[in-house]
Amino acid sequence: MRIPRVAQLVGADFDHVERSHLAALCSQSAAEDIDLDFKQDNAYTKDGDGQDELAKDVTAMANARGGLIVVGIAEDGQGNAGRLCPVTISDKIHNQLVAALRSRVFPFLPPDFRIRMVADDVATPDLGYILIGIPRSPIAPHAVRPVGGKGQQRYGYARRLGRTTAWLDESEIAALYRDRFRQAEDHTQRVRRQLRDDTAWLPESGDGGLALQLSVVPSVGAERRIDRTFVQEVRSFLGLLTQPGRAPSAALPRALLSQPPQIRRGRMRVAGPGIHAVWHSDGGATLQVTLAADSGVPVLNLTRLEHQLLCILHLACAYAEWAGAYGDADVMASTASPPEVHLDRTPPNGSARYVPGVPVTSDAGTPCHHIGYLEALANGGYQLRSMARNISMDLLADYGVYEPTLLRDDGEVRSERLAVAERLQIEAWMALGREHSVSS
Repeated sequence: MRIPRVAQLVGADFDHVERSHLAALCSQSAAEDIDLDFKQDNAYTKDGDGQDELAKDVTAMANARGGLIVVGIAEDGQGNAGRLCPVTISDKIHNQLVAALRSRVFPFLPPDFRIRMVADDVATPDLGYILIGIPRSPIAPHAVRPVGGKGQQRYGYARRLGRTTAWLDESEIAALYRDRFRQAEDHTQRVRRQLRDDTAWLPESGDGGLALQLSVVPSVGAERRIDRTFVQEVRSFLGLLTQPGRAPSAALPRALLSQPPQIRRGRMRVAGPGIHAVWHSDGGATLQVTLAADSGVPVLNLTRLEHQLLCILHLACAYAEWAGAYGDADVMASTASPPEVHLDRTPPNGSARYVPGVPVTSDAGTPCHHIGYLEALANGGYQLRSMARNISMDLLADYGVYEPTLLRDDGEVRSERLAVAERLQIEAWMALGREHSVSS
């Protein structure tokens, strides 16, 4: 989760804020703002009214620019950070806060919403500070349904305005909903336009070839510039993905390290054997991989399509998060193919021999569109594999196929179908993801 202005003020990203950073806020007399709020005591878990207030404060920031609430800092006479006042912290309190929000906030907050407990001292681990990090929500507005106090059941919409929180009137609520629907429509048009423009810039697959194309556009873009430093940093990013367990395929990022980029305003194109990439400075990305050569009627191996799709989806989303984008990710994918193709259902592991059958008529060309949370997709967990399966089902349906061969509906991957090198890479990647999930 990233809250750029607050991270700059505090001196650390949300996950790395410690007591010293909070003490520095007090010594600097940091002022509350639209994205920063201080609470001396933890009244959020004391009673129903406190939990209603928690939901109001959190949704007010989510409906505005996002922000950080720090419980355990007393304000001075001007409403600025005055001194540290450690409060009781525990896993139980963390769970109470989350449960209170889940019962009161509709729709619930994006998955990158976070609550952290920071100990004041190692000798007193039950005393410290509660950090509530709220990103600007791409699915705002969020409503609050109070359930404490007098049992009021109507919905209300709060929004952070400077240092204060206000309930919105009907016209303001309607405007937020119009913004949500317009934003969703705009994002669809953005990713459609990016896929069209980037693939026009990429080399054609050939009259008889078959290619897979995918674009990712984040809802909140990064703030980068295409310069020498950026080019070097992208190469370093790709280099990291070639290490064991860092990506479902080391071959694709390694291939993109072989050639210098071509530069355009806000984007650059990189070519490699069988793959082309367009990296945008705002975190957007378009990738194209060759699935079959342009000789006669091409042969589409179903498992290869799913495997390559999973790999480039992860690569594009990992790039977007690395660049500094966050929020939703609009994903659009398609295949480019001739009217007829041969379908190969055999596993690439060599256990069965492909025998050409009757060519099938393809209905490829119309992109499919899916939306997911960027952080969840970039982390390579269940959400990524689930979206890859859904996209695969759409693309395979263009060739009359209704069931994926590699990606299962429970989020697992039938890695035994892959060639040895590909199987080992994808299993190492999934094992590392499970390890991180358990440790977190």
